Amino acid sequence: MINVNKEIISFKEIPSLSESAGKTVLLLRHSYRESLQNGNLDPGLTAEGWDYAVECGRFLKGMKEVCFGASPRKRTIQTVQALIKGGELCEEEPLIAKFPQLHDTAMFSPPEMLGVSVENNTLSQLLRTYYATGKAPSMIDLKDFAGGLADFLTGTEFEKKNVILATHDIILIALLSFFRVYPFQEEDWCGYVQGAFLYSDPNGQWTISYTVPDKETRKACRLFV
Repeated sequence: MINVNKEIISFKEIPSLSESAGKTVLLLRHSYRESLQNGNLDPGLTAEGWDYAVECGRFLKGMKEVCFGASPRKRTIQTVQALIKGGELCEEEPLIAKFPQLHDTAMFSPPEMLGVSVENNTLSQLLRTYYATGKAPSMIDLKDFAGGLADFLTGTEFEKKNVILATHDIILIALLSFFRVYPFQEEDWCGYVQGAFLYSDPNGQWTISYTVPDKETRKACRLFV
């Protein structure tokens, strides 16, 4: 059972929260990326995206005992690298573990159906159906996917007490909407490098919150891009 904290948390609150928590997991959406057009499913960050992720990382400065992970995509790995630079979160070149559970294909069965839906220009409608009903063709039922992801995040023995992970918007919306952390509608998706902050108390009880770089100033953008 995961408790839900309905209060939005800013990144700048996370370093102090991580000190008092038993364990923490900061699961974030990657920063601005290059276009997915022309069949490129693995674009990197734009220059603006890199700078924005560095800026977001500065809010995390002071966070200690941190390890890092991402989906296998370039844009998530680069986002973690930028966060580390901005927050000075590691003195040496860190190992960024690549987790298939965070891949943008993770909720598709078979995984290549993500690419098919992108090529057919049907992804947006497919995801709207999925989030509204919990089911969609060639996708793992939302209940099963979100529950499995939560088990991975809270049950994995990561290398250090605190972990920063980068993933994709479709993964985060599934997690946060299923647990009713934040009521995502298309017009509510504000900004990038945002997501879920999970933390446990000394007794091992986990809580999940919606987190953004700065809850006072959020940039508006479209949900599906």
